[in-house]
This record gives sequence, structure tokens and C-alpha cells, in this order.
Amino acid sequence: MKGAMIRVEALTRRFGDAVAVDAIGFEVARGEVLALVGTSGCGKSTTLRMINRLIEPDKGRVEIAGRDAREMAPDALRRGIGYVIQGVGLFPHWTVARNISTVPRLLGWDRSRIAARVDELLELFGFDPAEAGPKYPAALSGGQQQRIGVARAMAAEPEILLMDEPFGALDPVTRARLQDEFTAIRRRSGLTAIIVTHDMDEAFRLADRIAVMDAGRILQIDTPERLLRGPREGFVRQFVGLDDRALRILSLHRVRELARPAPDAPAPAQWVAPDDTLREAASRLIWEGGEALAVVEADRVTGEIRAEDIWRVGTRGAA
Repeated sequence: MKGAMIRVEALTRRFGDAVAVDAIGFEVARGEVLALVGTSGCGKSTTLRMINRLIEPDKGRVEIAGRDAREMAPDALRRGIGYVIQGVGLFPHWTVARNISTVPRLLGWDRSRIAARVDELLELFGFDPAEAGPKYPAALSGGQQQRIGVARAMAAEPEILLMDEPFGALDPVTRARLQDEFTAIRRRSGLTAIIVTHDMDEAFRLADRIAVMDAGRILQIDTPERLLRGPREGFVRQFVGLDDRALRILSLHRVRELARPAPDAPAPAQWVAPDDTLREAASRLIWEGGEALAVVEADRVTGEIRAEDIWRVGTRGAA
């Protein structure tokens, strides 16, 4: 893969007689998000920790931007890689602003640069810097703390972000909101990221490619759509799930991909936006019992989407 930001070769780790990670290899391109998925104990979190040397591998190697990670001092390596965990890990006796500024302080940034970066990140994640900055973590909700955890990981402007079950402890509504925020931010910033999750829906929502792991090995690595349309027999096929595969495929596509031209007109009572998913459009068509929906931007009809086109995408190759 050209332009690989992360390259993993024959990475292996044992704990006693147990093989946690068994000679795995993969590459992550610059600006790509890779999800490592699998059941508990499959080796995905151990893999993540070997990348930033929180755990040292027994064999194999990790390259970061073409450089062997073993040639870097562990502390220097970790300061250049953002790391987010499910428990957030905010320092309870530090304010939100100081928590976010942890790594820039260690890197010796001057105060004005740190202050500007903290304010920038707070605004990016939907906070008022003057209001949120002086607060302590205990004054924030779980979802707000998780936002600050991600902001802290991004504070020193790393090119790589490692995320270990970052949204797993949140309620579904907050989780979906933070997933959307993460997607928007990483696309604007060009971050390269690896996210560990046991939740396939989260992987489909966030990742450009997904690596399915079991017993320390990668069984299949592919784009979400190719994984859904062609899962390998055995564990992968079972883990991906077949019952709602067509709906998951529809969730990967946007209305704008299938919208047909339509005369300009005021928005009707029922419509979809170009960035709605085909799954959302299908749900509205089923509810309405119709054959087509108007596609609306800025309160004007810009096209239409037809049921027959949606069903074709959902069923093609999904049998």
C-alpha cells in the first residue's frame, strides 16, 4: 500500500503459554481509519498497545511513517500518537483545560499556543471554552468526559490516533453523536486512526476498512461493503451477521448516490436529504408505502430517490 502511515509485520505476543497475537500483518494508509473487531480476548487491544509500545512484541515489527518503532524512545513515540481508551482516564484533580494540554505541556509548547489549542479543541467538540475549561471532570457527563478524552488525544496535533473501545460505555444516543463528531473531525484533519471495537455496527460506521480477528489472527480485512457482501465462511460470516446484512449495506450509502433529477419545487411533507443514508430513505418509504421520495436541500426539491433503486443496492450480492 503506497503512503502507509502504519505498517505491522508478523507481530506476535505471548502471555505465558497463551498466544495473544499470532504473527499478524497489515497496513494503514495515511488518512485511513482501520477497525480491529472481534470477541473479547481475540488480541485486538494487545495489537493496539504494541503499536505505541505500551506492550512490547515478542516478534515482528511496527513501522510508523516508514520508521521502525523500536528505533524511537517509547515516550517520544507515544507523544506523537494520540491514544483514547473507554475509561477516558482524565485526571480528576486537573481542570478540563489542563487535561487537554497534558501532551503539549510535555512537548514544551509556549502558553499562548497551548491556550489557543485548548480553546480550538473545546469549540471543535461543542464546548464554550470559557465555561468548560475551568471545570473539573466530575462536573461533566459521561459523554462530555469522552469528548474531552478524544480532545486530549488530539491536542498535540498527532497524525495517528489509536482508540480502544472509545464509545463503548455511553448510551446509544450519545454514542452515535460522538461517532458522527469523530468522523467529521478526522475527515477535516486527515487523521490516520485504528479503532478497536467489538461492535460491528460501530466499525461499519467509522472505518474505511475492517479487520476481523479471532484467536490472535486476522481472518479477513476488507472494506465494510466487501466484508458484508463476501464474508469468509466460518467465524467471519457468523460475526458479521447475515440477518440484517442488507440493512447494513444500505447504511453505508447516501441518498445523493442514487438521486435522480427532479423539477425544482418547494419541499413536500415527506422527504430525505442528500446525506441521509439509504437505510433512512428505505425506512421512510416503507412507512409511507410509496415508490419514491423527494430529495431536498435548502427547502427546495433537488431530485428524487426511488424504492426500486434502493432495493437493488441492498440485495445485490448479499444473498
